[in-house]
Amino acid sequence: MRIFIRIILGIVSLAVLALGIFLVPPHLQTQGIEPDLPNEQALRDLMAEEDGPIAVRYVLSASQDVRGRQLAHTTFLVEWANGNLFAIDAGMDENGAAEFADLMRGISGGGDAQFFGTLGKQLGPELQRVKGIGFTHLHIDHTQGITAFCADRGTGTDLLQSNDQRDEHNFNTVEGAELVAKSCLSRGALGGREILTNDAFPGLGLIPLGGHTPGSTLFAVGLKDHLWLFSGDTTNTKTDLVNNRGKGFLYSGVFVPENTGRTEDLRLWLTGLDTNADVDVVVSHDLEALLATGMPKFGE
Repeated sequence: MRIFIRIILGIVSLAVLALGIFLVPPHLQTQGIEPDLPNEQALRDLMAEEDGPIAVRYVLSASQDVRGRQLAHTTFLVEWANGNLFAIDAGMDENGAAEFADLMRGISGGGDAQFFGTLGKQLGPELQRVKGIGFTHLHIDHTQGITAFCADRGTGTDLLQSNDQRDEHNFNTVEGAELVAKSCLSRGALGGREILTNDAFPGLGLIPLGGHTPGSTLFAVGLKDHLWLFSGDTTNTKTDLVNNRGKGFLYSGVFVPENTGRTEDLRLWLTGLDTNADVDVVVSHDLEALLATGMPKFGE
């Protein structure tokens, strides 16, 4: 009996050791990526850009009920007076949404995915106006829709992406990174340090964050009277953001190796910005909070 117990303990110890060896490198990687953050005035300077954006709208590709809340898969569209559009994240196609719903059901429960259509199908002819695209991070639920996007759009769309997002990957981002790298997108130039910009999209800024993934990026959009901050998956819900609540050990320590010290700093920073009446921090998957901002749906 004692020999049997020792064998079981040995197997468990080896399994724990193997898991630790597997997880240590991505944790060290995220710990090493903590870019400097801009101050509020630098973000507000985007609102003063000449010929800056005139509107921000959303497209919902899919949603799923998870323990009483609607988990959304969204693309945000920034519009300029010349008709150009910039897309933030690409959503998923129907099969991708169904597979993600199955994954979420296994992890935390949830219903079937409701699929509303790819970005191309929902935009129709307006898809040709999408001149640029960027990703808050490269998890598959934010990138998988790029395949359908390219099939419908073809060439002519610039990818705005930080160096960290392009170069630094872990086991959760490598699939999305490969999709993006092999897509129809052409990488656009970026200038600046804490806020990265491209002259073709005035009033749009990319802020490398780290924390959730090595290449997590905040997109700041400065309308003349409102500042929109798209924070990706820094938190799962807006309530988690304002209450400074993390995602728990299993999520942040095992499933998605996060830099939890960094994500706490980001929650505090973003909450401070969100207290301004003319600033909204948007959490990618929180449909209820998104609707509460009053942001219109594209086409309405």
